[in-house]
Formats: sequence, C-alpha cells, structure tokens
Amino acid sequence: MTLAIGLISHETRRVETAGQNIANVATPGYKRQIAFEEVLDTNRAVDVPSPRAEQVPSGIATDFSAGKLVHTGNPLDFSINGPGFFEVATPSGLAYTRLGSFQRDADGRLVTAQGAVLQAMAGGDIVVRSNNWHIERDGTLIDEGNPSAVVRVATFSNTAQLTRAEDGLFHANGAEAVEVAQPQMMQGFVESSNVSVGNDMIQMMEAMRRVESGQKLVHAYDDMIGTVLQRLGDIQA
Repeated sequence: MTLAIGLISHETRRVETAGQNIANVATPGYKRQIAFEEVLDTNRAVDVPSPRAEQVPSGIATDFSAGKLVHTGNPLDFSINGPGFFEVATPSGLAYTRLGSFQRDADGRLVTAQGAVLQAMAGGDIVVRSNNWHIERDGTLIDEGNPSAVVRVATFSNTAQLTRAEDGLFHANGAEAVEVAQPQMMQGFVESSNVSVGNDMIQMMEAMRRVESGQKLVHAYDDMIGTVLQRLGDIQA
C-alpha cells in the first residue's frame, strides 16, 4: 500500500513537472525542470551521473543546457553563446539568468522587464548614456566609440545549488559566482527555451500510466481489506 501511494506521488510530480515545461516551451530563456525520478532513470540507464541535469534538494532538477539562439534584431537583446549567466541586481539581492532581454530605464540602466539591473564585471550597474552604442562579443559596452563597461557573465562550479525564482531568475543560495574567462555574447539574439515538447509529452504519458497503475493497486487493496473485514464480521457473528 505504501509503495503504491509513493508511486502515485512520484509520478504525479513527473506529470506536473512535464506540464510546467510544456507550458513554457515558448518562454525565452526558460530552463527545463526534471522530476528527481527522471534524473534517477537517466542515471540508471547510463550508469553515470547525468552531465546536464543536476539534483536540487526539492526533488526537482534543472536542465541548464542551452536553448537555441533566436535572432530578434533588437539591440537590447543579448545572449550568451556558451556557459554562464547574466548577473542582475534585484531588491532581494543578486540573481542570475540566461534571458538577456533588457530595456533602458530613465537613467540609462539596462534592466529586465521586472526592473532587475544588469551588472558590470567591475561591479555596479550597466549604464548606456547615448544612442550610439553596442556590445562587443566579449561583453564590452562601447558607448560613443569608447569602452565604458564590461557585462559580467558569471558561472558556478556546482549549478545544483542554484534555486529557481520567478521570471527566469536563479539565486546563488550560497554558491560562489565566478566570472567566465572568455564570454561569448551576441547582441540582437535571445536564447529560446530548452524544452523538448516531444520528450516531455512522452514523460507525461508514461507517468500518467503509472499513476493509473498505482490507483488500481490502491483500489485492489481497499477491496481486499473490505473483503477481509466482512469475513471477520461474519465469523464473529
């Protein structure tokens, strides 16, 4: 009985996780979530730890593999071609994201749609002071022909420590952020979601079948207990 209930709980989580992924297939920068049970299945199949899906304490892992780069032509859209995260300042502290869609606020700072401010390698906010600017491949901001700042691209030795927040952000949660030695940035591109609809649909259907099997076991157990109780009652009578 306990095994059946555990099966239903685990597979329900897989259904919910796959559904969340499918709902965000068109969300730029979204990183696919993986139920811990799927990580275990992957590891058992190859007998080695998965290189892309890292476990977190909640039982949900994050696949940090890169999504495809999509050309937008918008100079305020940046993408990282390789490892790393943009570092942004939020009211609750520094956060990290692969979604490089920014806006200019009234002070010329580059901010996300929610107001998180893009950070520079030397610390502080990235500020654009003219309309004649661009970002070099190494993240250098060229403003009116002069380098004024370098976009900070950070990475982590153990991304499993990162905790997912809203709006495509992740918090370091005690993990140490280090600068990527030679970042490769592309202006006018955004990174798409790394969700594979086909894969998540398969995960969802398999999990739903297992939930149904677990429910049948629970019903069979209930029927068996009911029969036993009825017979005990007949004996006592």
